[in-house]
Amino acid sequence: MRTTIISGAVAAALSLMCVLQPATAQSNRATLSQNGANNLANIEQMASAQNAIATVTQTGNNNTVGTPGGAAGIMQTNSQNVTATINQNGNANQAAVAQDDVQNSTAAFTQLGNNNQVVARQEAVTTANISARQDGTSNFAEFAQFEVATGTVNTRQVGTDNELSVRQERATNTSPVVEQQGTANVANVQQVLDYASNPSIYQNGMRNEANMVQNNARETQNMTVRQTGMDNRATVSNSGMRNNSIVTQTGNNNLATVNKTQNFNESEIRQLGNLNTATITQAGTAMTAAQPNVAMIMQLGNNGNAALAQTGGNNRATIVQR
Repeated sequence: MRTTIISGAVAAALSLMCVLQPATAQSNRATLSQNGANNLANIEQMASAQNAIATVTQTGNNNTVGTPGGAAGIMQTNSQNVTATINQNGNANQAAVAQDDVQNSTAAFTQLGNNNQVVARQEAVTTANISARQDGTSNFAEFAQFEVATGTVNTRQVGTDNELSVRQERATNTSPVVEQQGTANVANVQQVLDYASNPSIYQNGMRNEANMVQNNARETQNMTVRQTGMDNRATVSNSGMRNNSIVTQTGNNNLATVNKTQNFNESEIRQLGNLNTATITQAGTAMTAAQPNVAMIMQLGNNGNAALAQTGGNNRATIVQR
């Protein structure tokens, strides 16, 4: 079933509601509600989908969910018990959701403001949920879930020209929370074989950038990056086992880099001043109970520079510069 609704410029207060419930065994339902001018929505539910629910609500002008004759704003294929919801309030917002071979999963997006974009794809996932909200102007959010067994993603962007990207594979109980309240902030979260991890990125200033990468992560928790000032850079990379990380940068022009591979590693970098640089590298060996590597760098002032490198064994390291 393909449904296309175009709200023309007949009247600015035009309101259109279309509820489609095909009399087939699939029990699919599509609901479109548009109030404004030149809004466009395109929903496609294939016959292979069962108990699929798609809802689009648009208020404002020139909002888009898919294109007629082209890519559907909401595409549901080979899926069972899935829900896709798009709510756009403003002008010139764009949204697209694709659910393919998905079961018992939801994708819900709310955009308030102008020129915001959100794109999401769920493929071969079970019990996976995505919830995203964008408040502001010209924000961009991208989500991809592949082969996720169970997992929840909640994100929010507030501000202007912010970008976030979240990619997950085989996640379990993960809840990336990205909140960017400034301007031109960039956040990237990529998790491949993660388990029970909950990365969080908070950026409140301008032109901050945070990147998280977990490849074979298992019980990684509280992998948090918080940047408050301007022009801060944080890069965290994990691969395997029970890794924890905390990166906090409050001032401006701070740079923090954390790189971990395997075993019971913990890392923490906190820089509260300006122009600080901190680097932590931990690489474990064969898994034993005597290999909990721990590292911490704290720089409270300005122009601090610290580096840590640990490989194997029962290592502990602490650097504090005031």
